Amino acid sequence: MSIGPSRPLVLEKPDAIDLQQAARYFGQRGPADEATASLLERCAVPILAAATPRAVWLEGDVQSLAEAGLLLGEDVFRHLTGCSQAVLLAVTLGPGVDAQIRRAGVGDIAAGVASDALGSALAEQMADAAEAELRQWAAGQGRYLTGRYSPGYGDWPITVQPLVAAALDTARRAGLCVTDSNLMTPRKSVTALLGVSDHPVRGHLAGCGHCVLRTRCEYRKRGITCASE
Repeated sequence: MSIGPSRPLVLEKPDAIDLQQAARYFGQRGPADEATASLLERCAVPILAAATPRAVWLEGDVQSLAEAGLLLGEDVFRHLTGCSQAVLLAVTLGPGVDAQIRRAGVGDIAAGVASDALGSALAEQMADAAEAELRQWAAGQGRYLTGRYSPGYGDWPITVQPLVAAALDTARRAGLCVTDSNLMTPRKSVTALLGVSDHPVRGHLAGCGHCVLRTRCEYRKRGITCASE
């Protein structure tokens, strides 16, 4: 079986949080109004200051990952079409962001919700930064990566989260744990899989029909999909 070992990935915090993305997480449709923009700008400063991003990753062959029980369902294999190898990735903002979200919400529900949206936006920014680093690593070897595919996408169940965390040794390497209900802590964390190939690949994102969030998805309520954002 060929999986791992996990390795750290050095990430630098951005100069600012993507407020446009945060506004979408906040539930804003279209450009943020003045009050929302002001709230997000005010809450962004302490959220960014509280973040201590860490990331770990490993490379393994698809067959070994499947034998280890990490690849369940049909959609994740569809995403890995044409890939003999895959990368597992975990990114977390650290416990400080969760604490700041709680502090912001004390006596100010709007600030708490805005801080939560900002944390989600920053987590995605850091996951994008980690993916960019991995793409450089792959390019240096003449290889290519698919996009990120996370537990909960399509029919890849979130019940694989403990296995992903164990394979990456996230508790020791990044301070990222998974609860008995398969939720990550710190909450503002991202785990994902990227296929690796010797030729350009895009992967295949599953449609809404299989998504575990389809009944409560904010994107679907607005008549769009997450892939279109």
